[in-house]
Amino acid sequence: MSKLYLSDTYLFECDAKITATGTDEKGPYVLLDRTVFYPQGGGQPCDLGTLGASDVMMVKQVGEEVRHYCNGAAPGAQVRLVINGARRLANARHHTASHLMAGIVNGLYASLVAVKGHAFPGEAYVEFQGECEVNLELLEQAMNAAVDAALPAVIFDSTPEKFEREFYKLPYEIPGGKEFRVLRIGDYPPVPCGGTHLKNTSEIGRVKIKKISAKNGGVKVSFEIS
Repeated sequence: MSKLYLSDTYLFECDAKITATGTDEKGPYVLLDRTVFYPQGGGQPCDLGTLGASDVMMVKQVGEEVRHYCNGAAPGAQVRLVINGARRLANARHHTASHLMAGIVNGLYASLVAVKGHAFPGEAYVEFQGECEVNLELLEQAMNAAVDAALPAVIFDSTPEKFEREFYKLPYEIPGGKEFRVLRIGDYPPVPCGGTHLKNTSEIGRVKIKKISAKNGGVKVSFEIS
């Protein structure tokens, strides 16, 4: 299946063919030969929108399947997919901001390494492993300076061997040693990521650090953007 959201964050519509239907604990779902719908995962919410005349209420990936939860037509039918573009861009802004924060915090405080990101609008945060006192005002200034700098957010594919040779050794294994998708913002270290991202940091908007707290031997930074 072709996952169009991986190559173009700003693509909100496409035509597709229903390849199968099914039902699981979340309800009836539709499988397609191609999709613009991002499935929830990686700390980012799924896209919502319409599949033909039906509202898509949830999208998630199960194995290799991207399941679109709605009451769809029969297999073989051609349908028009339309996502909520404002929701997609809001999610991409928060997701790109979380990766930018990971790079900036690690640059300011080398002992802190990002281990989790939650890029849901209204409840966004990044968690870091390590103990260090983080200056809220300094971090907020650094984030907004990076926004003003319009740093490019570049997506490319790599392999574990090539990535380690060019950048650093990943702290985890890539299943099957396959190619994986990588995000690099400006000159910050690149990171594997399958989410949707902006073209550059100027599209993020203003960043406000809401709270910095110690959590389980680490640091949690909560933020919002406007």
